[in-house]
This record gives sequence, structure tokens and C-alpha cells, in this order.
Amino acid sequence: MSIPLPRAAHGTQYADAELTIYDVIEADADMGEEITQGAAEAKQAAADCEELAEQLEMLHTKVLALKVPGILATAVAKLIEKTAQVKARAEAIAEKIPAAAEAITTAGDNAAARHKPLADAVRDAGHTAPAERDYHNE
Repeated sequence: MSIPLPRAAHGTQYADAELTIYDVIEADADMGEEITQGAAEAKQAAADCEELAEQLEMLHTKVLALKVPGILATAVAKLIEKTAQVKARAEAIAEKIPAAAEAITTAGDNAAARHKPLADAVRDAGHTAPAERDYHNE
């Protein structure tokens, strides 16, 4: 069985480009917003961990006061430690996320500054993508 060779394009323009610079710019802006929202969610998670730790500490105190036999007091103490770890990670994420949002936004701005003028000219000429040239295929 032989593999068919690719067919040559009949024109120099693609009828429908899969991805344009406008898509990239829009995706970068959306991603920047989503990342920023992630910072708010991480801060909320840290606050929730703080509240959970307070509740667990009260439970631990009550278990110790009631002298409950078994491993319950130890298990609650481990949960308090785990809650502190999750809180620390959430705070670290909330601290680092704004830099990621800024980086993706800057990348989108740079892409727009560099490629949007050509894309605008191509669109104004009624095309979806720049014309193919021989040197593009080399």
C-alpha cells in the first residue's frame, strides 16, 4: 500500500486559516484573566484553610479534654498539620500567580506589537493569511 503524496494548493491563499494572530492575542488576554482569577481562588483557599485549622484545633482541644481513647487526637493533630501545609502552598501559589499572569499578558502584547500590523494589512486586503511564497517552503 502506498501513501498518497500531498496535493498542491490551487491558490496562494488558505481558505480558512487554523490559527491567526488575533486568536493568539485573544487567547493570551483570556489566559491572563484566568490566571489572575486563580490568584483570588488561591487566596480564598488559604483563608478557608485558616478557618478549617481553627475548627480542628477546637476539636483537638475538646478530644484531649474528654480524654477520648485511641488515635483520634493524633489523627486530628495530623489534619491540622496537613491544613497548614495546604495553606502554605495556597499562599505561595497566590504570591507567584500574578507574575505568570503578567508574563502571558506581556507575551500577548509583544505578539500584537510585532505581528498585528501585518495581519491587519492582510485582513484589509481581504485575505486570511499572507500569500505563500517559494521562500516560505525552503
